[in-house]
Amino acid sequence: MTETYVDRLKNRLYGTPFARGQQAAAKGRLEKAVDIWHTAAQAGDADCQLAVADALWRGLGTLRDLRSAMRWYERAADAGKAEAQARLAGVYSTGVGNPDVKKKTTQDDGALVVLRDRAKARHWARLASAQGHMEAQVLLGWLCSMEEDPEGRDISQAIEWYSRAADQGSAPAMVGLAGLISVGEVPGQGPEDACALYQKAADLGNKTAFYYLGVSLVQGAGIAADPETGREWLMRAAGAGVPGAMRALGQIYLNGIGKQPVDMGQAETWFRRAAVKGDAESMVFLADLHALGKAQIPNPGEAIVWYVAAMDVGYLPAMTALGLAHLSGRGVHQDPARAAELFAKAADHHAEARFQLGLCHLLGRGVPANPVIAAEHLRMAAERGHADATYNYGTMLYHGNGVAQDRKAAFDFYIASAELGSASGQFRVAHALTLGTELPLDNERAIDLFAASAVQGHLSAQINLARMTLLHRPNDRATLEKMRAALQGPAQAGVMEAMTMLAELLWRMDLDAEGAEALLDRSAALGDPLVSYVRDMIKRDRPAAPDPGQ
Repeated sequence: MTETYVDRLKNRLYGTPFARGQQAAAKGRLEKAVDIWHTAAQAGDADCQLAVADALWRGLGTLRDLRSAMRWYERAADAGKAEAQARLAGVYSTGVGNPDVKKKTTQDDGALVVLRDRAKARHWARLASAQGHMEAQVLLGWLCSMEEDPEGRDISQAIEWYSRAADQGSAPAMVGLAGLISVGEVPGQGPEDACALYQKAADLGNKTAFYYLGVSLVQGAGIAADPETGREWLMRAAGAGVPGAMRALGQIYLNGIGKQPVDMGQAETWFRRAAVKGDAESMVFLADLHALGKAQIPNPGEAIVWYVAAMDVGYLPAMTALGLAHLSGRGVHQDPARAAELFAKAADHHAEARFQLGLCHLLGRGVPANPVIAAEHLRMAAERGHADATYNYGTMLYHGNGVAQDRKAAFDFYIASAELGSASGQFRVAHALTLGTELPLDNERAIDLFAASAVQGHLSAQINLARMTLLHRPNDRATLEKMRAALQGPAQAGVMEAMTMLAELLWRMDLDAEGAEALLDRSAALGDPLVSYVRDMIKRDRPAAPDPGQ
């Protein structure tokens, strides 16, 4: 805008148009303020263009008109106003309005739909950031760190802009930079550096930092574990409305962490608070409590409501959970075909869905049984690190079911599944190690793998762990007592192998031949071939009765 002599004189006498508008607004004369700004904005005053845009965006002193607001923001941004550039970056980073909803009125009331455009967002954020605009620098750091935008992802730029804003005291920038550090994106820095930044941002009152600091303390990530102090930070974050903190509190009470015992009522309360705020993971946690009968008043129907709610906001694990509900008929009508359909929709982005889809094709649940298709789905899930899919694909290779038989490759998958935590994989590898045929003999490693599988409730692993411990670590009383306790339930339920193993433990640990024989009688009636092995052991090791004639 070219300033004339008259303009300069007016500005000296009455102040700039922007200042006069501010004075009017301060007196509550908002319409007058907008009139002053609008006249100067049309003449090219960038400050007034920004002021008019803000007024139109917020509907202050004028009707709300987002379309016109965007036009004025663009004019101010083109004139170099950093604040206008930052506002445009913010709008384009998320988009405005729902493009799928069509207005039913023909009146143009300024309704606006701005499609998300991350390239434009980065453009405007970069211009504002170069002028030192701190909020734009934080936004640019975020935009450059986004994994779902590979074209614009530039971690070095993200680190640079987060760091610049953090150096100016921006708590959100500290949180963003700490997030990159925590996932190993910042060379030379580790969890302790991330935690230090979370602490600094928390001290500045940043509620998101409250959450991350709390999680770090609970988990002992980058700082000495202190679950109780962590819980206190999470309470502060939850009180500030952070859904993730509410979810974390729910998990603390669900699992019993630190001084907090398991409390399903508290867990349900916190998951519900987060779910109501739209946290999809909490919706699934809450649904699981109802589906598994752990809620205070279990309601399978409510489980389905929350699974669907999470699915509607695009949370794919909820789609998988709903598919599992349709498979079992838990809280919804049993419909394997619908289950398979849901698994197929989620499979490209959720390994569990891919695994379940593979099982559907393997077992003919909702789709025709087809081991070839099943093997392909299981292989794809295995490639994404799904432990049970890795084990099951190994089993298909071992038996040549749906794929060419390759037992060497099968054991590669078995071993990989064991390392990923599959109880079945751990048992299979451990069993092979005790035989020394398909894998080299290694009883010590076998015991460790049986133990890892047993902890997950694998019954055969529990039985084998007890027997291997008796043979190779007979003084490990703690493990033997744990296995004895674990086998009580299966034995009472009539599992013959558990009865036989308990009989062996009774004899080897307590020399209780009478109790052992009672259990062996029960398991023998069910046909357990190992009964004779234990009976021979008792007969061989039992002290001979003293001769009454001596």
